Amino acid sequence: MAGQSFLPTEILDYVNTHAPSGGSPYGVSQRELAKALGYHPCSMSRPLHDLVDEGDLSCRRGPVRDGLRKQLVYHLTEQGRSRLDRETSRVPLLAGAIPAPPNPFLGRREELDRLSAFGHSGGTVVVIDGPPGMGKTALVSRHLRRVKRGRIPFWFTVRPASSPRQLVTALSHALSFLGAPQLAYYSQLPRPPVAREVADLVARALNERELVAVIDDVQMADNDLRRFLGDFVSTLVHNRPDQVYLVGQEPATLPDDQLNVVRLTIGGLDRSAAHELTDRRGGLAERFEAVFQSTLGSPLLLQLAVSNPELEADAATLPRRVVDRLSIEDVRALLPIAESNEPLPIGFVTEDLGLGPARLTEITNLGIVQRTNQGRLEIAQVVRTALLSRVTPNEERSAHLALADYYEGSHQPEAIRERFLHLVSATAWKQAARLLVQQERQVLSLGYSETLRDALRTLSTATPRGAGRVRVLQIEAAVLRNHSDFSDAIETLRQAISESAADPKLAAECRLTVVEILARLRRVDDAEKEYVIAERTGGLTRRLQVFLLLSRARILRARGDLPAARTMFQNSFELARKHRLPEIALEAVAAWSGLEEVEGDPELGLRIVERALPEARQAGRADIAFNLRLIRATAYMRLGEDRQAEEEMRIVRSEAESLGYLNQLTYALSGLAAAAIQGQRWGEAVAYARQASSLAERLRNEVVLGHSLALLATAELRQAEGNPSGPDLIRDSIGNAERSVEILAKLPPSESLGYAHGYLGEAYLAVGDVGRAESQYKAAIQVLEKLNLFWLRDLFRSELGVRLEKALGRASHTAAKLQVGGPGNPATT
Repeated sequence: MAGQSFLPTEILDYVNTHAPSGGSPYGVSQRELAKALGYHPCSMSRPLHDLVDEGDLSCRRGPVRDGLRKQLVYHLTEQGRSRLDRETSRVPLLAGAIPAPPNPFLGRREELDRLSAFGHSGGTVVVIDGPPGMGKTALVSRHLRRVKRGRIPFWFTVRPASSPRQLVTALSHALSFLGAPQLAYYSQLPRPPVAREVADLVARALNERELVAVIDDVQMADNDLRRFLGDFVSTLVHNRPDQVYLVGQEPATLPDDQLNVVRLTIGGLDRSAAHELTDRRGGLAERFEAVFQSTLGSPLLLQLAVSNPELEADAATLPRRVVDRLSIEDVRALLPIAESNEPLPIGFVTEDLGLGPARLTEITNLGIVQRTNQGRLEIAQVVRTALLSRVTPNEERSAHLALADYYEGSHQPEAIRERFLHLVSATAWKQAARLLVQQERQVLSLGYSETLRDALRTLSTATPRGAGRVRVLQIEAAVLRNHSDFSDAIETLRQAISESAADPKLAAECRLTVVEILARLRRVDDAEKEYVIAERTGGLTRRLQVFLLLSRARILRARGDLPAARTMFQNSFELARKHRLPEIALEAVAAWSGLEEVEGDPELGLRIVERALPEARQAGRADIAFNLRLIRATAYMRLGEDRQAEEEMRIVRSEAESLGYLNQLTYALSGLAAAAIQGQRWGEAVAYARQASSLAERLRNEVVLGHSLALLATAELRQAEGNPSGPDLIRDSIGNAERSVEILAKLPPSESLGYAHGYLGEAYLAVGDVGRAESQYKAAIQVLEKLNLFWLRDLFRSELGVRLEKALGRASHTAAKLQVGGPGNPATT
């Protein structure tokens, strides 16, 4: 199957989903398309030229994100949109379309009335459950046609391998017409999606519009997707008028017991509706009562009984009896549909699986296969179970291989992962391992799922001993590490170390990855021991030398020796660039920038950032590019170039908000609060600091949370001067400063902790609590001296120290020795 067979459709889909908002100057470039779809940039030229020539795309020269100069950017035309809607891709476009209900729709008047009563009030979660085959999907689909007016509909059907990232991708497609591309970019971030962040982005995209969302077949979700759904729905609906329907064979549970949750359990059709349904399909005559009783009024089983009048069977045996009527050739042709994690296009079934159109129509009339409103084929769960009982393991493997070939037609991450999963299920170990190594980034970009973890574990066990198995184990550990499953990641890496006994250098790399995890967990002594063992490895390569330097920097950071860690991160970055090790160079830059400031000479820091930024952009690491720009803003502030610093942070804020990089957005908001304090714009500082602290708390970023609360405290304290609400503002200031100190004191000592102690001392001094003020002042001086931040220590002495000495009634010697300065530069995270 040609690798680029469906590239035009993928291009149209990507341009449609990632179209910039109306006020954005940026466009989608050829390089961005190539990177996102997994092709070489040069191979995109001909398809793009053809799409423009045919009128499906328009192009003009314009700016692109993180680009140094203008490039050709592409936009979807109305003709292109019509083509995208018309064509069916081999890989799902995840448009979230509502499935069509049966026509005519029979019965269910009582259930529809109850759903309508629920639908009048917003902010509601409706849990619908019932046995398979009872028509839950048809009922909700019918109901949505009544309540979707004025609301934006979204439908997601859970499959066995569905992941949170697939749900986010589906949401980005469903909301793309609103002109808000943040979700689309967010779905491509290298880390797993966070439910609260996604809910926030959805709410921003919707603005005043209301969402009506259906999550169908919830019982198929694994534990991770269930947790994600629970947090997402609870966060979204908590303060919004949206409606969410959770449909499954068992009632879904939500973590927030304060939500407005209603439940509806669906049984079979009543006798009148069942009789009308069977009559419209030919009737059951005198058999009706017996069939109605045995099927419990299940619409699916009633249709099977009508379509197969010569079969006499109860609800438990009817699907098996119907499937037994098929030839083994029919069963083999249908097996990929049963094994697939999504409905399959009719063309694939008739052309690739060898099931002719006429025979497919006959099987569809039997009720075995069902058509979706997108023109795809799927098999109901009760029939699927009966179908699988007729095949051998070898036939199942053949079906998985056919599906692996099916997904080879696309380079989209979802298709690559599905192909990998089917190759593992087909026990095609060599092909699966080769695909995993070649497409590691694409496979891991979709985040963690139990299905992927199980496949990796199976593959690592089945792969022969040697470098191939070690590589699979390393990728499995990366999946676990990204999912914060650190103990299992360390155990997997230790297995990789054991397997790589014949290759000391490979074992050392695995061990240094263990060092990174242990340092992150603050298990510094254990990390040191692992580091020493790795360092003793013979045959030191350049790559290993740089990796060792980076690992030593991580240990120093975990120990709280930030100046030495900063220097070593810079050295490892420079050495990695010298030896042309781009991945390690970017890791070094990311870790260094994570320290939130430039140590030492800010001008030198600016030069390092200028050299690193193009590499981060070229590698597509927007997160690292944002961090570098925040470092540049800090350097500007240290150099007294406040206007440039603030402008840099405003750019980061705008870009991070547009792209959905919420963690970087919190840093930018916190930095803008610091800049506003520097400019004595207290109201603006309070607003920025509140936004930053609120977002940081939701993202559980304690560094930014503690720092932003400290900034909020000092801004409130300054705002209290001459304000009628002064006492209330001072009280709020003390509360925020105390909480800031409490949070930051649990982390390694930092400049932010010094500021927090100083601001709390100021607040205590404002209410006349001189004893507590002196205690906080001393704590601030102690932290700053420990960090060798003597310039900031002297600034604190010249300001807060002088005021404190006057309050204590002692003569101040500080003012005579030090020049009194203006308000200090708050640390920009």
